[in-house]
Amino acid sequence: MLKLYSARAAERIIRRLDAPIQDISARYALPAPVLQAVLYQEITQIDLLDMLADGLTALNLLRLAGRAKLPKGRGVFHKYDCSTGFAQIFARVGIEAVNFALDNRLTSAEALGLPARRLDAAKPRDLRLVWRKLHREPAFNLELAALNLLSAAEEKTGRIDFASYSPEELQRILTRYNGTSPTVSAYGKAAYAQYLRYQSMQ
Repeated sequence: MLKLYSARAAERIIRRLDAPIQDISARYALPAPVLQAVLYQEITQIDLLDMLADGLTALNLLRLAGRAKLPKGRGVFHKYDCSTGFAQIFARVGIEAVNFALDNRLTSAEALGLPARRLDAAKPRDLRLVWRKLHREPAFNLELAALNLLSAAEEKTGRIDFASYSPEELQRILTRYNGTSPTVSAYGKAAYAQYLRYQSMQ
């Protein structure tokens, strides 16, 4: 499938987003090269199918206005979530990351521009709210990517301390960002290589 962004275009986007990347990294004690590495991995893999998925998800979520729960079914007419934005976050994953951050007092719902309550990915209003913000607001997309990394770190190591991780631990965290593999995946290794590259540029 035709990729939408070359490596050079991805680098330009990451440079353009440097101010929010640095701000988010400082607020969450997350090294900027970790977030930059994930962004590079995700941006360079965005293709035409991702754009189609965005369109279908936006249309289907629009149809859900006023519904109390997600309808059952499969196929394109029941696609209510997909990865979106430069960090390619699913709304469901974003909601889990938000709830993790709120439970651990890493931020507030107000700071994220969200309702002051726990969100529920099974509720159309919450799924639609988070997906649309992820799709339309690059800074929100980046912030939830950071929160997803923090959640992955807690899950994979039992702690949130990016200064203390071994290379293998960091690769497991990066693997978890993109999937659920119990071992380090090819994605985790590739993202770690990008992390080392960005770290060397600091």
